[in-house]
Amino acid sequence: MILWLSDVTKSYQTAEGEIAVLKGVGLELAKGESLALTGESGSGKSTLLHLAGGLDKPDSGSIQVNGREITKLDDAGRAGFRRTEVGVIFQQFNLIPSLDVGSNVSFHARLARRFDPEWETELVETLGISQLLRRYPEQLSGGQQQRVAIGRTLAARPPLVLADEPTGNLDEATANAVLDVMLRLTKSAGIALLLVTHSNRLANMLDRRISLSGGKVVA
Repeated sequence: MILWLSDVTKSYQTAEGEIAVLKGVGLELAKGESLALTGESGSGKSTLLHLAGGLDKPDSGSIQVNGREITKLDDAGRAGFRRTEVGVIFQQFNLIPSLDVGSNVSFHARLARRFDPEWETELVETLGISQLLRRYPEQLSGGQQQRVAIGRTLAARPPLVLADEPTGNLDEATANAVLDVMLRLTKSAGIALLLVTHSNRLANMLDRRISLSGGKVVA
């Protein structure tokens, strides 16, 4: 298993008191598999992604990524984990405006010391951005920027990719096309993909889907 969660809980303190966001969540995700995570707003989807990505720590439970228990890592350990073991794709593209497309795509791979020119060439050709490598983010459409963001994440070949509504800013046709190419690339590279979406249409494009409700897995 690339991603394994067991009995994970997470609560936050608010002005109204403690709110339990995740209440004993468990899931498994294998190499090359894609899993859609659905559920109403406030059900804990983004919190689960943050925990799986080492951006936050659970109150209890176990989270393993690529056989590594990440709940025991200190800040430096989690930073190293995020650099090499996981890639995150957000709804906001978060491209570096001062870098051209080519440099944006290779940024994380070089940071993780996993730059592979042949893999990057395959990525940019499959994503349809090979003619955009010398442009800057401000010169791109939303769909083009999201393709660049996907390429940047996949260039380092992380074992796990977490995507939080990655096509939320795109129209339906562009969203379908972007997700289709992302699924083909992650599958071919053996990358496990956990994707949060509100769209049943997009969720049905993935291998499996589960839903969160009230902080628990219900399907």
